Amino acid sequence: MALKKRISDNHVVIGPPHLTRYEYETLVAIRAIQIAYGAPAFLSKDELKMIDSSNPIQIAKMEISKKKVPLTICRYLPTGEYQLIPLAWLEVLDE
Repeated sequence: MALKKRISDNHVVIGPPHLTRYEYETLVAIRAIQIAYGAPAFLSKDELKMIDSSNPIQIAKMEISKKKVPLTICRYLPTGEYQLIPLAWLEVLDE
């Protein structure tokens, strides 16, 4: 599939203005694997005390809910258009 056109805009054009449950779970899995392999957490010591700091999944969920992870979502349309959406632009809904 050849990508045709990148949509450059300052707001979400493709899809809902929040993370879908599939995007959320994918981000949690990716970030938890990174943490499990030794990547540093983007949370402060006080935030880590609020959760089990030995559980990478809980750390990843808190990082994403607080939007502290510099990740980007790529959403596609059937026409070949796509948009790169930073996590900071999206609302993170509760599980």
